[in-house]
Amino acid sequence: MRARSGLLIGFAVFLCLGVAASSGWAAPTHELTEKDNGKTVTIKVGEKLAVNLQNPGDGGYSVVSLVYDFDVLKVVSSEKLPPAPPPKIGDWGRLVFTWKAEGTGESDLKVQFSRVFEKDKPPLDSFKVTVKVIK
Repeated sequence: MRARSGLLIGFAVFLCLGVAASSGWAAPTHELTEKDNGKTVTIKVGEKLAVNLQNPGDGGYSVVSLVYDFDVLKVVSSEKLPPAPPPKIGDWGRLVFTWKAEGTGESDLKVQFSRVFEKDKPPLDSFKVTVKVIK
């Protein structure tokens, strides 16, 4: 009886792993927000890193560039999320950028904003972290 229950448990674990793999189960995602600006974070190869920032559109700013080391990180998505209900004046929602750790190493990760009508000014580094990727 003991061998049979061990076999059933093993089969159940196998089924759960198969369902997780087929349902898009993925490596953990680490989420950063404005409070993490200036920090150093460590993640593992294959893990994801999401940066969730207030959309600065109310000040006329827009994202002009994402700066990072392409050998260490790969951008996998960017989303504009609407403001949380009830909407408030000046709330343009959130911007969420997601990267996947592709290789070991260290990369500064910057989200730069600027105003299209201020052509003589360099982009504003409004969010910057250092990302260390380990095995």
